[in-house]
Amino acid sequence: MVDRMLVTEDGKKIVARKAIKELLNNDSIIRLCGASDALSAQLVENAGFESIWVSSFESHASCRLPDADILTVSDYSQICNKIADRVSLPIIMDGDAGGGSPINTIRMVREYEKNGASGICIEDNLYPKRCSFYGGVKRKLAEPKDHAMKIMAACDNRISNDFFIIARTEALIVGNGVDDALLRANAYADAGADAILVHHKGDSPAPIFEFSKRFKRLPLVCVPTTYNTVTEKELYKNGYSVVIYANCGIRATVKAVKEILSRIAETGTLSSAEHLLVDMKEIFELIGLEDLQRNEKKYSA
Repeated sequence: MVDRMLVTEDGKKIVARKAIKELLNNDSIIRLCGASDALSAQLVENAGFESIWVSSFESHASCRLPDADILTVSDYSQICNKIADRVSLPIIMDGDAGGGSPINTIRMVREYEKNGASGICIEDNLYPKRCSFYGGVKRKLAEPKDHAMKIMAACDNRISNDFFIIARTEALIVGNGVDDALLRANAYADAGADAILVHHKGDSPAPIFEFSKRFKRLPLVCVPTTYNTVTEKELYKNGYSVVIYANCGIRATVKAVKEILSRIAETGTLSSAEHLLVDMKEIFELIGLEDLQRNEKKYSA
């Protein structure tokens, strides 16, 4: 539950979240885990991760939508606001392609930051983006100079310099190879990015390790969804400072809920699935029932 608070001069309380830049000084890999609402974000915090990743994939899936830039800045701002109100970990927003132009990127960055985000990741897919793992869809990357302008716009217009801006390249996703990923990463570094995410959907981390051997300018971020046997120690040893477990939560939820609901429907009794459910007391703890009880006692006339 949120307990680290600062009080501004006008008496307003705000959450004192650690900056991602501060976490980078800890000599260990920073672990982000995907969440799309406050409850899943609290589970991420309870599990011991260092930061929350508000995933485009998860957020769209929660609305039963494909991950294709369908949700808006307002949609994501509401998600971020609700998480920030209840969880104290830093929040990194999946900014997709940053909108249609740098002008859109400016609003996106400022709205997310005002709603409690600690950073954003902006990818060089053309807007509207398509999920990196979708097959059979049109997929083109922005010109490096054009995406660099979005990164520059984000950096120039963030409210605080602690707001962490990750530039993500999809060069390996579209088969352009490490040389193109390096060209793009250098352009985004020149534009002011705080870190580079090089995305990859093969089953081996070899391409991202080749990239990290040749790129030393900024902290590196990866998303090992498909090369999932790689360990955090291996990633850190090979130059990666941040790892994102992007969609485990939504995949786990679908598997568990599907199994439990099917069992109840087939047997006609809740008792057949009771052993697969958490006790109601655990839900009460997660949602902060004690806060309600304490406040009712404190503020009752």
